[in-house]
Amino acid sequence: MENKLNYATGYPNPMATKEEKEKMEFGVQYFKKMYADWNGDNNSLLNIRSQRYDRTRKYSRGLQSVNKYKNLINSSGDTSYLNLDWTVIPIIPKFVDVMVGSLTNQDYQVLCNAIDPVSTQKRKDDMMDMAVDIMTKDFSEKLTAASGIPMGPSAGVPETEEELELYMQLNYKQATEIAMEEGIELAFTLNNWTEISRRIIRDLIDINISATKTFLDANGIGIRYVDPKYLVTSHSTSPDFKDLLHVGEIRQITIQELKRIAGNQFTEEEYYEMARNYISKNGNPTSLTTSLLGNHFEYEKFTVDILDGEFKSVDIMHYEKKENKYGGSTVNKKNKNYKPPKKSKYKRHQIKPQIETWYSGKWVIGTDYLFDYGLKENMLRPKNNLARTLGSYTIYSPDHSIIDTKSMVERMIPFADQIQLIHLKMQQLIAKTRPKGMAIEVGSIEGVSKGDGGTFTPLEVQDIYEQTGNLYYRLMDDSGDPLHARPIQELQGGAGQYLQELMASYNYNLERIRDVSGINEVRDGSAPSNEALVGVQKLALLASNNATRAINHAYINIMDGVASRTALALQDLVKYKGAYKGYIHAIGETNMKVVNINKDISPVEMGIKIQALPDEIETELLEQNIQQSLAQKELRLEDAIMIRNIKNVKLANQMLVLRRKRYMKDQQELAAQQSQINAEAQQQAAQVAAQVAAQAEQVKVEGEIQVKQLEYQLKEQFAQAEHARQLAVIDKQGEIKMEHIQEAEDDSDLVRVKK
Repeated sequence: MENKLNYATGYPNPMATKEEKEKMEFGVQYFKKMYADWNGDNNSLLNIRSQRYDRTRKYSRGLQSVNKYKNLINSSGDTSYLNLDWTVIPIIPKFVDVMVGSLTNQDYQVLCNAIDPVSTQKRKDDMMDMAVDIMTKDFSEKLTAASGIPMGPSAGVPETEEELELYMQLNYKQATEIAMEEGIELAFTLNNWTEISRRIIRDLIDINISATKTFLDANGIGIRYVDPKYLVTSHSTSPDFKDLLHVGEIRQITIQELKRIAGNQFTEEEYYEMARNYISKNGNPTSLTTSLLGNHFEYEKFTVDILDGEFKSVDIMHYEKKENKYGGSTVNKKNKNYKPPKKSKYKRHQIKPQIETWYSGKWVIGTDYLFDYGLKENMLRPKNNLARTLGSYTIYSPDHSIIDTKSMVERMIPFADQIQLIHLKMQQLIAKTRPKGMAIEVGSIEGVSKGDGGTFTPLEVQDIYEQTGNLYYRLMDDSGDPLHARPIQELQGGAGQYLQELMASYNYNLERIRDVSGINEVRDGSAPSNEALVGVQKLALLASNNATRAINHAYINIMDGVASRTALALQDLVKYKGAYKGYIHAIGETNMKVVNINKDISPVEMGIKIQALPDEIETELLEQNIQQSLAQKELRLEDAIMIRNIKNVKLANQMLVLRRKRYMKDQQELAAQQSQINAEAQQQAAQVAAQVAAQAEQVKVEGEIQVKQLEYQLKEQFAQAEHARQLAVIDKQGEIKMEHIQEAEDDSDLVRVKK
């Protein structure tokens, strides 16, 4: 334990044994001193802080007392003659509501990373396997092409070392991590974390501190809001109060409720004594009776104060390590008085580890009655370091180490007070203002002749002036002396310059509130968004976000602390079968088996990280980058859809860069492939053209041969025909010649006959 309790100041001996610390007397002494240090007198820390928180919260809701303003308006304190509306202007509530709404609209998610040695080694091994797949990708593709059997990694896995690193951050999850995230989300849902978070943020804005309590019991995992007004703590210099030695909260409950939770730990006489101690306190009656009212005693209606708390200690545990015949050893728990036997067949070693512990209880303040006291059940211990333990309370106060740190609302109060005073003075000024009037010198307009023997009265002259603008007056008095005074002069009315000065002061203080809170006109909607440049709006919103960064940081720390405690509670939930079954029904038996610790499952230690989901500005900027990449044909649509679903904007932008690189690489490879295809197509076309030309040449030669053959055939046929014709001619000539011969012979015969 980092700090030791100083029992010389009234605390019990911190070096006491576990058995001594478990005694009721030890607990009563500790709780009494714990409370006395915090609430020893009327000027105690508890009273001062309680009054401070009440005052600040009233301002936050516009419910502060107006007596302060009445005294400032009239130092005598008598304001009965002032006809003023003392209603408080809700300046601070407006700004607080804007901040609460803005911060609660920011969504977060709990990320779990297993950090125990086994899980860490598995992560490294899986990453190495994927790295090998990347290096052997080309070879695997060749094997796949040759065998027809998929040999490489499945689709969607990283292809480069950059993608692998990003993949491990975005997509890689072990079964225990997934189960733990789902279990924490369920616990948050069951305990209405949405409402708790709103109250946390409100407290951080109002009073600069917030607190919760996380616990495990038969009902399951509980997460409860704690009002810092009733918080009792030891001295701490850390914003997250990690160095606390004790912590608790003051609660008011009735004796009837006390009986329900304490039961038979007290007798009826002791309950009566508790009530008697609170006569005329907490709004209780001034007397006490033991009369029965129905099924309960009258004193059961009495309200008492309970300090529900816990304190940190260190217990020395006693174990013996004994070797066995198989060469191994066993470790057994022993009591503090145990001494190993002098003669033993096997070696024995005493082990006395120091283990952090918490003792808890509930003390009826102002009495000697303490109940539910003892070593705290279900202490939240990191499974890889069981000597450590976390307290039930998660507390955070921004800039807690700075003395008298003021909350956001407290910083607004001086300016809000000035605005309220200005508002009251403006009421006074407006009530005293008069309309414009005229100063009339009656002597100049008195007795003015009408021209008919009569004269005008001053009121008649004024009436004519107001209706026509004509002014009738005398230049000389009855003695004939000239009148130098102007007959009628206008008198200025209204509040004049003083009202303008008040308005200027009003706006000045309003701007100071904007400076303090960071809530500018864009953030609170005072400046219409369509009238402002988009870039100016974004800068204004960013400035506002910077002003509330400390509150946002505090909230994340509280959520981280609650999530870490919930993770430890989930691992021990199996001891409560009813609650365990409820979680099984919600997130599945498999998930619950991997998060719960038993003899068959090695301890898993979780690292918890709270990640803010992107806001409107971040989402818009990311979308602009996506749209630009799509417009320039540097990104696939399916990649854009995947990037939009990444909840971490930083990682989303990294993925955008990698996907653009991959797409451009793919396009280059596609272009190269297309170029090769084109070259091959051109080569094939050339080959086809050559073949066609060759075929054409062949056809040409064959055609010429066929023509020659045809010509030869025709010539041969012609020659044959000519030969036949000649033969016919010869035959014909022969016939003719024979005819001639015949005729000659016939003529010879005739001559011969004649002779």
